[in-house]
Amino acid sequence: MSFRVVLNSSSIKFSACHFLKKPSQCSRLHGHNYYVSVEISHTLDENHFVVDFLELKEKLSSIVEPMNHYILIPTESTDVQIQEDSESIEVITSNKRYVFPRSDVRFLPLPATTSELLAKYIHSKLKDIYQDKKILVKVRESRSTMAIYED
Repeated sequence: MSFRVVLNSSSIKFSACHFLKKPSQCSRLHGHNYYVSVEISHTLDENHFVVDFLELKEKLSSIVEPMNHYILIPTESTDVQIQEDSESIEVITSNKRYVFPRSDVRFLPLPATTSELLAKYIHSKLKDIYQDKKILVKVRESRSTMAIYED
């Protein structure tokens, strides 16, 4: 028998700036307020929990907080060239060039910073912690749009 817990707190969020390859309006630098929720399924442990809610909230916060108020740059993109020096990050795409202060950038090991891949990234971090449990991650970037990744 499997149980499921859901963490859907308005405090689990991050605001970040990014750009995508297409469509054209999303290729411009823009930002979102991302809200993250998680469902974890498993049998109950010796304390009769799937997971401790407080621990889960703490772990999830520690994953999303490093992205909060940063420019997210995908390091595995074939469409983005990244050049660094001690003070700045230069990002070159097929038709644009950005220079950001190093302190404003977070690199993510992703081919793009879509909501889908952000959900998968958060999922992989949670899976490192909760290896034997089934995990579903939702990343909402607006009231009407959400990406989901689950194993």
